[in-house]
Amino acid sequence: LLGGDLCRTLGGTGDERRLYDGTGTLAAVDLGEALVDGRLRLFVAHAVVRRRPAWRGGVLAAMNAQFLGRYDVAPRAHPGDGLLDVVDVDPDMPVGERWKAWRRLPSGTHVPHPRISVRRVDAVQLDVPAGARVELDGRGLRPARTLSLRLEPDAVTVLV
Repeated sequence: LLGGDLCRTLGGTGDERRLYDGTGTLAAVDLGEALVDGRLRLFVAHAVVRRRPAWRGGVLAAMNAQFLGRYDVAPRAHPGDGLLDVVDVDPDMPVGERWKAWRRLPSGTHVPHPRISVRRVDAVQLDVPAGARVELDGRGLRPARTLSLRLEPDAVTVLV
């Protein structure tokens, strides 16, 4: 891996030489399986359900990696522990509180928060709220109604 959220979580530097000179590190990571309206999709870093704009409605992030872009969404997530860190933002969280939490996301200090729950699970099922979008590893999918997520432990070996 030379970049991305999984690479960053595993401590990758993006230095391509590490892949060839013996200084890279091999890591077994979990593979995410998402059943989206009955269709199987795969992911390695995260599955996110949210509305646009993100300051309205609930947000759910099922994290196999610690990071989502520049944000430290799930500070305790590990891609090789067999568990998803599910970060769930209360849909009724006021805009002012969302703004404060959002500003703390880059450092991972948005949790604990009374309106943001974090749980560690091996699988989760949910109904996708109307108007919300499902994204797997940053790629948006067509509108969906149901979503089931699970991990296949140590299914992929990566070099960082």
